[in-house]
Amino acid sequence: ASNHTSSGAWAAAGGIGTVSAVNADSYDPEGKIVPQVYWQKTRLERHEQLIQYAIDGAVEQVQRAHEIAGGQGAININVLWEMGGAQRVLQGVLERTRGLVAGVTCGAGMPYKLSEIAASYNVSYLPIVSSGRAFRALWKRAYSKASEWLSAVVYEDPWLAGGHNGLSNAEDPLKPEDPYPRVKALRETMREGGIPDTTPIVMAGGVWYLRDWNDWIDNPELGSIAFQFGTRPLLTQESPIPAG
Repeated sequence: ASNHTSSGAWAAAGGIGTVSAVNADSYDPEGKIVPQVYWQKTRLERHEQLIQYAIDGAVEQVQRAHEIAGGQGAININVLWEMGGAQRVLQGVLERTRGLVAGVTCGAGMPYKLSEIAASYNVSYLPIVSSGRAFRALWKRAYSKASEWLSAVVYEDPWLAGGHNGLSNAEDPLKPEDPYPRVKALRETMREGGIPDTTPIVMAGGVWYLRDWNDWIDNPELGSIAFQFGTRPLLTQESPIPAG
């Protein structure tokens, strides 16, 4: 659902519109969606088809979103690290969208190579984590080597966010924790690594009205805070989801 229509409109309004680069749709010359049919005989050949579909679709979504944005805001792409051919898809999309993509968000796993790939294309990266502990591992092993391209850290709350939510064995899925102490711990981890407070933490999950987060904004304990709207844009007139 996070395609060029919703993401382009979000960027046009001054935000960061994030296009899903996970098997996104391509279009024929008449504007109809190209069916992703796998006609090859072997698994390996079908996998190659899947990667090509994914690259072609994401590139087209980015190009269309960029046109809708009209030079306002920014267009990011989102990839899932555990999806088939993730690295090749990310590289293929960035290769063909130079100058159009501002940053890459990535979760669903521990994307250690995200920083290296993003830096090679002069693109920012915004890892998606569910705890300070997860970010510490990414930072120490990889991200500290490409720190200048880290533009934000997305905190995806395990209990409030939809999608791929990270829970460790130390957490109870049936006992939601307050996100504030968890985000505060994430900021402390970032400070340990020498990351300035001007690098935002993006609160993702349960964000509907900014007024609900007044105690987070301009709060010295948390540093710079941004907010990710996931569900709300899906209910707008620009959303590609049918009203039914």
